[in-house]
Amino acid sequence: MKKNRLLAVALIVAFSTIATTGYSQLKFGLRGEVGLNKASFSEEALEVKNLNSFKLGPTVEVMLPAMNFGIEASLLYNNNKMEIREDGSVWQKVEETNHYIDIPVNLKYKFGLILPVKIYAAAGPYGRIHVGGGDDFKKISDDIKSKSFEAGINLGLGVELFKRLAVGVNYGIPLTDNYSADTPKWSDAFNNKDGLWSIQATVYL
Repeated sequence: MKKNRLLAVALIVAFSTIATTGYSQLKFGLRGEVGLNKASFSEEALEVKNLNSFKLGPTVEVMLPAMNFGIEASLLYNNNKMEIREDGSVWQKVEETNHYIDIPVNLKYKFGLILPVKIYAAAGPYGRIHVGGGDDFKKISDDIKSKSFEAGINLGLGVELFKRLAVGVNYGIPLTDNYSADTPKWSDAFNNKDGLWSIQATVYL
């Protein structure tokens, strides 16, 4: 809970500082993101694969035109799916869905290519709050649970067209464990720290 409060305060302070600048440009939009990875991790008779996600939600961007530099933050619903296979007395296959609220905050830099096209680069932290799902873990073990809060770093690169549409790729690097498990090596399979690729698109109003 304390981490969630600190994240909210940081968001408010950052946007208040930039938005009060007389030369800033403020844009609101709708952002969607789809995971590209089909990851598969195996440890001691446990296989976690097809980890994927879909995200959707509002976003706000504040830029300083003279510097082509600014900040962007989003509030995204994240539907995260995986398939788990466990080799106990018999093989079990479980499809698990977790629901999250993602709060990415990125520093953003834009530079012109040819009008009306701009290239952008973005980087910053994200917080993720677990809000539901995870019930099917019980079919394999009562001690596999989703963590209530996760965090990591995003790196992004993309193209903006006509100041209305931005399309790019994002590389997310987890910094915290996403799950707890009673078997240490099972925890390694669930909490692999390999980065995850996604493609995202934002339509600005």
